[in-house]
Amino acid sequence: MSTRIVCIDRFSPVRFVLLLTVLLLGLLCCRPAYAVNWFMLQGTEKPDAPALRWGGFLLLDYQRTDGGDLPAGPFKGEPMMASLISPNLRSSSEANVRKFQLGMRGALSNKIAYSVKTISGNNAASRIDDNNRIRLVESSVTFSYIPGARVRLGMFKTPSVEESLGFVPPCNYINLTNATNMLMQERFFEADGTDPGDDNQFLIAGCCRDIGIMLFDSFTYNAWELSYAAMLGNGHGLQLSDKNDNPDLYLYLAAERLRGVGKGVQREGWKMFGWYQEGQRTLEVGVAHDERVFRRCRYGVGTTLLWQDLRMECEIVKAHGMIFAGTDGGAVPGTMSNNGMMVASYNILPEDQALGWYFDIGCRIFPEFWLNARYDRLDLGTETHMERQVETVTLGVLYKFSRHLRGKLSYEIRNGSAPHQDDASVANQNLDDLSNRFAAQMLYLF
Repeated sequence: MSTRIVCIDRFSPVRFVLLLTVLLLGLLCCRPAYAVNWFMLQGTEKPDAPALRWGGFLLLDYQRTDGGDLPAGPFKGEPMMASLISPNLRSSSEANVRKFQLGMRGALSNKIAYSVKTISGNNAASRIDDNNRIRLVESSVTFSYIPGARVRLGMFKTPSVEESLGFVPPCNYINLTNATNMLMQERFFEADGTDPGDDNQFLIAGCCRDIGIMLFDSFTYNAWELSYAAMLGNGHGLQLSDKNDNPDLYLYLAAERLRGVGKGVQREGWKMFGWYQEGQRTLEVGVAHDERVFRRCRYGVGTTLLWQDLRMECEIVKAHGMIFAGTDGGAVPGTMSNNGMMVASYNILPEDQALGWYFDIGCRIFPEFWLNARYDRLDLGTETHMERQVETVTLGVLYKFSRHLRGKLSYEIRNGSAPHQDDASVANQNLDDLSNRFAAQMLYLF
């Protein structure tokens, strides 16, 4: 097997250190912030916190689509993957014990905090070799000895999209947006899917987590809270080992206008944020499975608002390289084509680009009952004639029965197109048949 290294623009360590130094000097002029944000909530403890707290959640859901087979192409008549319920991809209607998470966290001293979480259930993270396993999804220690620069070590959520930082719990929807699911919820593959005889199943889902070291903290300045995070990670998601020796870089900045009402995830305010991440991925390409190294870059900006009975969120994500592009002909991976010459596989576009964004709004009708609506759009493979556009409008309700129990309903109206191909093309015929999706979910927190 031949090996070829693609020239990759590296982020200069000197520039990174200078940027971080300027950032820390500026933030040290502010006062420490005691209100909670995602990094403080997930990585720190109050000074008087106990040494051990147990907790977790149980997530049950039911999802259903209109079903349907592929109307055109080499897999015509076979089930359309987008009409099946993940991760099994066997039925268009399915009830699941989606996630069972158990964790412990606490303060070993007023300067040291830790967090450990495991997950099981029928989901992409814990389903391995067609079986459900128990997966470690978080194991970290945070040291707060340096003023203005807390240090977190281990496996945890990376500083990136708002949706991933707050997903289950306490998210307002059942399924992720297309942008987060396809661009940020990284699947790790051995190959790009070109080989017609290989279904190219992914090795593991990253779940927007990584192993590494992160500097972070939050500060208040008048009515504003300023937050930052800078992380060097393994670049291999939940996998405990990395295929190459090149670390991933993550940067995050946020400013929030606090209203002074609520606390934790219910704290009211208006936040603006931006983030950046970059790394390298080793991938086998082509029928010959030549091993190459590619650049993977993601960045975005967004804003969120929680003010009395109104909630809004908007974010845009740009992706360069390692674009997850679905499957051959929209079929389930492993499906044999009608002529018996090809097996459907997962595909990666290692040097293409993508753009995704979403706008989300929620309104509290009465205490503990929210009406939610979200529009999201994803443009995949924007640099070639193979570009695909997917749009989803999600309508939902959220009701909190008690402190520990909440229920959600959602209905997703989904549309897709291949804008650079004519209406009679195989891609457009299949995308025209994309079905809507209904979902119901119960979440029990303990």
